[in-house]
Amino acid sequence: MRRLFPVTYETADHEGREGLDGPGGPLGREWSLDELADVYAYPAGAAGEVWLRANMVSTLDGAAQHDGRSQPISCPADMRIFGTLRALADAVVVGAQTVRQEGYRPARVRDAFAARRKEAGQGPAPSIAVISASLDLDFRLPLFTEPLAPT
Repeated sequence: MRRLFPVTYETADHEGREGLDGPGGPLGREWSLDELADVYAYPAGAAGEVWLRANMVSTLDGAAQHDGRSQPISCPADMRIFGTLRALADAVVVGAQTVRQEGYRPARVRDAFAARRKEAGQGPAPSIAVISASLDLDFRLPLFTEPLAPT
């Protein structure tokens, strides 16, 4: 991993100093999706290698959800990082309980990442890989009936 923090306006030094530098300049502004994708891109020469990335949010007390969902504990910066990592991935791994609780949907085409995905030899959207011990899933959900890439 090249960065251990979200590279958006939320990591800027809000006292007027430049803060940490990154592609395109200081973090005193929200980075573009292209800048985020450059920072989180797979290493040069990684073609043919297998990479696994993990990304999650948690509260200060370690909770990874509120009322069964992760979105309420996520901020806009979290969602931008999550969206960028999803857009760069071949597959997104999700637990069955998340599928059930959050009505998980298939990955969609993101125009901002279309050229990168094509250049990398990827399809228009990542597959969703559901991890389940029981397969107690509603296979009528759009995740299974409307995916661009097989779930």
